[in-house]
Amino acid sequence: PKTKYDRQLRIWGDQGQAALEKASICLLNCGPTGTEALKNLVLGGIGSVTVVDDSKVEPSDLGNNFLLDEGCLGHSRAKSICSFLQELNDAVKAKYVEESVATMIDTNPSFFSEFTVVIATQLPESSLLKLDGICGSANIVLVAARSYGLTGLVRVSIKGALCYRIKTRPLLG
Repeated sequence: PKTKYDRQLRIWGDQGQAALEKASICLLNCGPTGTEALKNLVLGGIGSVTVVDDSKVEPSDLGNNFLLDEGCLGHSRAKSICSFLQELNDAVKAKYVEESVATMIDTNPSFFSEFTVVIATQLPESSLLKLDGICGSANIVLVAARSYGLTGLVRVSIKGALCYRIKTRPLLG
Protein backbone atom coordinates (compact mmCIF):
# COMPACT_ATOMS: atom_id res chain seq x y z
CA PRO A 1 0.00 0.00 0.00
CA LYS A 2 2.92 2.39 0.40
CA THR A 3 3.09 3.06 -3.35
CA LYS A 4 -0.71 3.08 -3.69
CA TYR A 5 -1.08 5.87 -1.12
CA ASP A 6 2.25 7.61 -1.74
CA ARG A 7 0.83 11.15 -1.98
CA GLN A 8 -1.16 10.79 1.22
CA LEU A 9 1.79 9.36 3.13
CA ARG A 10 3.73 12.53 2.28
CA ILE A 11 0.96 14.63 3.81
CA TRP A 12 0.06 12.80 7.03
CA GLY A 13 2.70 10.11 7.31
CA ASP A 14 2.48 6.44 8.22
CA GLN A 15 0.48 7.07 11.41
CA GLY A 16 -2.16 9.11 9.62
CA GLN A 17 -2.56 6.51 6.90
CA ALA A 18 -2.73 3.72 9.47
CA ALA A 19 -5.50 5.58 11.32
CA LEU A 20 -7.39 6.03 8.05
CA GLU A 21 -7.08 2.34 7.23
CA LYS A 22 -8.47 1.39 10.67
CA ALA A 23 -11.45 3.76 10.43
CA SER A 24 -14.97 2.49 9.85
CA ILE A 25 -17.44 4.89 8.23
CA CYS A 26 -21.23 4.71 8.10
CA LEU A 27 -23.05 6.77 5.47
CA LEU A 28 -26.73 7.45 6.02
CA ASN A 29 -28.52 8.19 2.72
CA CYS A 30 -26.36 7.83 -0.36
CA GLY A 31 -27.31 10.86 -2.36
CA PRO A 32 -24.72 12.93 -4.20
CA THR A 33 -23.31 14.65 -1.08
CA GLY A 34 -22.66 11.45 0.84
CA THR A 35 -21.47 9.57 -2.22
CA GLU A 36 -18.87 12.25 -2.97
CA ALA A 37 -17.61 12.11 0.63
CA LEU A 38 -17.36 8.30 0.54
CA LYS A 39 -15.62 8.31 -2.85
CA ASN A 40 -12.85 10.49 -1.44
CA LEU A 41 -12.49 8.35 1.67
CA VAL A 42 -12.45 5.12 -0.33
CA LEU A 43 -9.81 6.46 -2.72
CA GLY A 44 -7.80 7.47 0.36
CA GLY A 45 -7.86 3.95 1.75
CA ILE A 46 -10.45 4.04 4.51
CA GLY A 47 -10.79 0.69 6.30
CA SER A 48 -14.47 0.02 5.75
CA VAL A 49 -17.71 1.71 4.76
CA THR A 50 -21.32 0.80 5.41
CA VAL A 51 -24.08 2.50 3.42
CA VAL A 52 -27.59 2.69 4.87
CA ASP A 53 -30.33 3.63 2.41
CA ASP A 54 -33.65 1.98 1.54
CA SER A 55 -34.20 3.79 -1.77
CA LYS A 56 -34.22 2.37 -5.26
CA VAL A 57 -32.29 4.13 -8.03
CA GLU A 58 -34.55 6.48 -9.98
CA PRO A 59 -33.88 8.36 -13.24
CA SER A 60 -33.36 11.59 -11.27
CA ASP A 61 -30.42 9.94 -9.46
CA LEU A 62 -28.54 9.47 -12.72
CA GLY A 63 -28.15 13.19 -13.29
CA ASN A 64 -26.72 14.03 -9.90
CA ASN A 65 -24.90 10.93 -8.62
CA PHE A 66 -21.83 10.07 -10.68
CA LEU A 67 -21.54 6.53 -9.23
CA LEU A 68 -24.86 5.45 -10.69
CA ASP A 69 -25.64 4.53 -14.27
CA GLU A 70 -28.66 3.32 -16.26
CA GLY A 71 -27.94 -0.29 -15.30
CA CYS A 72 -28.71 0.64 -11.68
CA LEU A 73 -32.27 1.85 -12.37
CA GLY A 74 -34.80 0.15 -10.10
CA HIS A 75 -32.08 -1.53 -8.02
CA SER A 76 -31.02 -0.78 -4.45
CA ARG A 77 -29.23 2.55 -4.28
CA ALA A 78 -27.10 1.38 -1.32
CA LYS A 79 -26.05 -1.83 -3.09
CA SER A 80 -25.28 0.00 -6.34
CA ILE A 81 -23.16 2.62 -4.58
CA CYS A 82 -21.24 -0.05 -2.64
CA SER A 83 -20.54 -1.95 -5.83
CA PHE A 84 -19.05 1.12 -7.50
CA LEU A 85 -17.08 2.11 -4.38
CA GLN A 86 -15.58 -1.38 -4.26
CA GLU A 87 -14.43 -0.94 -7.87
CA LEU A 88 -12.59 2.26 -6.89
CA ASN A 89 -10.56 0.51 -4.20
CA ASP A 90 -10.89 -3.22 -3.65
CA ALA A 91 -8.88 -3.02 -0.39
CA VAL A 92 -11.81 -1.23 1.28
CA LYS A 93 -14.56 -3.36 2.81
CA ALA A 94 -17.92 -2.04 1.60
CA LYS A 95 -21.27 -3.19 3.02
CA TYR A 96 -24.80 -1.94 2.61
CA VAL A 97 -28.00 -2.05 4.64
CA GLU A 98 -31.33 -1.60 2.84
CA GLU A 99 -33.30 -0.08 5.67
CA SER A 100 -34.91 3.24 6.43
CA VAL A 101 -32.41 5.53 8.17
CA ALA A 102 -35.13 6.96 10.44
CA THR A 103 -36.25 3.46 11.44
CA MET A 104 -32.67 2.42 12.17
CA ILE A 105 -32.11 5.47 14.37
CA ASP A 106 -35.36 4.83 16.25
CA THR A 107 -35.21 1.05 16.64
CA ASN A 108 -31.56 -0.01 16.45
CA PRO A 109 -29.29 2.65 17.98
CA SER A 110 -26.66 0.03 18.91
CA PHE A 111 -26.01 -0.47 15.18
CA PHE A 112 -23.95 2.74 15.18
CA SER A 113 -21.55 1.61 17.91
CA GLU A 114 -19.27 -0.23 15.47
CA PHE A 115 -18.28 2.92 13.55
CA THR A 116 -15.65 5.58 14.13
CA VAL A 117 -17.50 8.18 12.04
CA VAL A 118 -21.13 8.48 10.94
CA ILE A 119 -21.86 10.71 7.94
CA ALA A 120 -25.53 11.67 7.87
CA THR A 121 -26.86 13.42 4.77
CA GLN A 122 -30.20 15.06 4.15
CA LEU A 123 -31.68 13.94 7.50
CA PRO A 124 -34.62 15.74 9.08
CA GLU A 125 -33.68 17.69 12.20
CA SER A 126 -35.58 15.35 14.54
CA SER A 127 -33.64 12.30 13.32
CA LEU A 128 -30.39 14.24 13.39
CA LEU A 129 -30.90 15.22 17.03
CA LYS A 130 -31.57 11.59 18.02
CA LEU A 131 -28.53 10.45 16.07
CA ASP A 132 -26.36 13.10 17.71
CA GLY A 133 -27.36 11.73 21.12
CA ILE A 134 -26.61 8.16 20.03
CA CYS A 135 -23.21 9.07 18.58
CA GLY A 136 -22.30 11.33 21.49
CA SER A 137 -22.98 8.64 24.09
CA ALA A 138 -20.91 6.12 22.08
CA ASN A 139 -18.06 8.61 21.45
CA ILE A 140 -18.53 8.47 17.68
CA VAL A 141 -17.86 11.46 15.43
CA LEU A 142 -21.00 12.62 13.62
CA VAL A 143 -20.71 14.59 10.40
CA ALA A 144 -24.07 15.98 9.31
CA ALA A 145 -24.30 17.37 5.78
CA ARG A 146 -27.16 18.93 3.91
CA SER A 147 -27.01 20.35 0.41
CA TYR A 148 -29.38 22.72 -1.32
CA GLY A 149 -28.38 22.87 -4.96
CA LEU A 150 -25.05 24.71 -5.07
CA THR A 151 -25.01 25.56 -1.38
CA GLY A 152 -25.03 23.51 1.76
CA LEU A 153 -23.88 23.08 5.32
CA VAL A 154 -21.78 20.69 7.33
CA ARG A 155 -21.89 20.16 11.09
CA VAL A 156 -19.33 18.09 12.96
CA SER A 157 -20.31 16.81 16.39
CA ILE A 158 -17.67 15.35 18.69
CA LYS A 159 -18.34 14.34 22.28
CA GLY A 160 -16.80 16.83 24.67
CA ALA A 161 -16.26 19.44 21.97
CA LEU A 162 -18.27 22.34 20.73
CA CYS A 163 -20.40 21.69 17.70
CA TYR A 164 -18.80 23.53 14.80
CA ARG A 165 -20.91 24.84 12.00
CA ILE A 166 -19.27 25.60 8.74
CA LYS A 167 -20.91 28.63 7.21
CA THR A 168 -22.97 28.02 4.15
CA ARG A 169 -21.80 29.63 0.99
CA PRO A 170 -22.32 29.11 -2.70
CA LEU A 171 -20.01 26.51 -4.18
CA LEU A 172 -19.46 28.66 -7.26
CA GLY A 173 -18.28 32.24 -7.33
